[in-house]
Amino acid sequence: MLHRRLIAIVMITIINASAVAGQRNAAPVVPVLSAVEAEDLIFMREEEKLARDVYVELYQYYKEQGVELLIFAKIARSEQRHMDAILKMLDKYELDDPAAETVPGEFENPVLGDLYANLVSGSEENTPVLNEPSSGGKVSPLTGLYVGAWIEERDMIDVLHAIDNTSKADIVGVYTNLLCGSREHLRAFVKSIGADVYTPQLLYFAAETDDGITPMETLEFWLSDASDEICM
Repeated sequence: MLHRRLIAIVMITIINASAVAGQRNAAPVVPVLSAVEAEDLIFMREEEKLARDVYVELYQYYKEQGVELLIFAKIARSEQRHMDAILKMLDKYELDDPAAETVPGEFENPVLGDLYANLVSGSEENTPVLNEPSSGGKVSPLTGLYVGAWIEERDMIDVLHAIDNTSKADIVGVYTNLLCGSREHLRAFVKSIGADVYTPQLLYFAAETDDGITPMETLEFWLSDASDEICM
């Protein structure tokens, strides 16, 4: 699986010049996506919105409490760029934008709506909808940081699955940028929590011999220089 993913990611840099030249005079044609590819793009647009909205909400909440967690403001701006990148793909493939007429905290996908409510709550006993922490991000600054780390782990897992579902170079390129962005966000949250105390919430800690877990499914891989082969 790791080998196949690496091949998919590296292949985005390969351009067939003769094919491009032959298409210059052809009439524009809207590329066709499979149903799964379309569903993934639509979901990713809202998942990136979820991350942005949660971070903006938690930043504003704690700032009002006298605690300015700049990590949320900084990463929220990055999530907006991720949203913009996915929107370009939606426009290219003529897909409706699920976030076009929504306000912060509002989602077409009801699961993401419920997830948002849990992630920004002040309750310690939420009923998880996607294996998120039971304590909401407003319980304490520390739980807020754990919520941020969980979001980034969730994003990385979903992006890896989406990469497996497509062979289109442009989409793989966008997903790879999202993946590497989430790597940096996760590293920032883990550093703020304490790398010596943080344990992964969705990723595995490390891959053991013959356990069927690939390195890309582990926290160890993404916190180490080994992931530089992807995020060059």
